[in-house]
Formats: sequence, structure tokens, C-alpha cells
Amino acid sequence: MAGRFLPQRDIDVFERVNKELIGDLLNAKDGIINQTVTIYKISAYDTKVNLYGEAQGGKVFQPGVKVACIIESEDFDFNVDEFGPDLRQNAIFRFLRPTLLELSLVTEIGDLIDWNYAHWEVSSVNENQLVGGQYNQNWSVDCNAHLIRKSSLNIQRVRSI
Repeated sequence: MAGRFLPQRDIDVFERVNKELIGDLLNAKDGIINQTVTIYKISAYDTKVNLYGEAQGGKVFQPGVKVACIIESEDFDFNVDEFGPDLRQNAIFRFLRPTLLELSLVTEIGDLIDWNYAHWEVSSVNENQLVGGQYNQNWSVDCNAHLIRKSSLNIQRVRSI
């Protein structure tokens, strides 16, 4: 919905330029940046929980959806203690909100993002980039995520002693 000082034509130009920059996987068009991630949503119905609301056998995820985005990742942070080295990293995944609306995808805390041969768990979601200062014109969805161990996901077999 366009406002009085922000016509629909301007919003269409914003969307077209952003899709040329980031990419439009729904229409099979690569962008200039061309970074894609796969988002896995938690299946609340298939995840079995105990009395305390904890997932005993691990979380169950729905099939992934491939989405184009802009990624801003921090440097790796290594922590070495008596258990061995531990790797930590944070990243921000920025998605176009119109693209997520076309896919009927809502990112939430706890979703899993697959990027750069690693898995990231979404820890917070921000939708506060307004076009023209209008409350109904959220333009992007920013997902703050942290790197998680593959052994905590139960998606691949981890060798143990």
C-alpha cells in the first residue's frame, strides 16, 4: 500500500532494484550479490517434547526453502579449554520482506539457516526498516543468528569414542 508521498511506482522501483541486486530465486534470476541460504523451520507437530517442553529426541525440521539474501558475518572466535577448541561466530542474514511474502515464509526464533557449510540458529528477528517512515511498509527482515554444532542437531552422525 502506497502512501500520499510515496506512490506505488516508487515502491515498485525499490523492489525491482533490490531484486536485481540480491536475486530473485522464485523467478530463477540470479542477482549481482547472488548469496543464497536454505531456511529450515521447526516442525512443532513432529517434534516430541517431554514434561518440561524440551525436545528429547532432537528438533524435527520441515523441508528447506532456498532464499536469496545479504549476509554480514563476524570473524570466528576460538575458545580453547580442557574440552578442546570451540568455534563461535555470529551473522546477520538480511532478506527482502516482499520475497518472504511471496514464499509465504515467516522467519522465527529457533529456525535453522544453512550457509557456508555450517548451520546457524536464528536468535532474534528484526523487521524495522520502514520505507518512507510508514508503519505498514516494512522492507527487510534481519535475522541475527549464531553458529551451532552439528552434533546438537541430530542431522548427521558424529563419531564418538
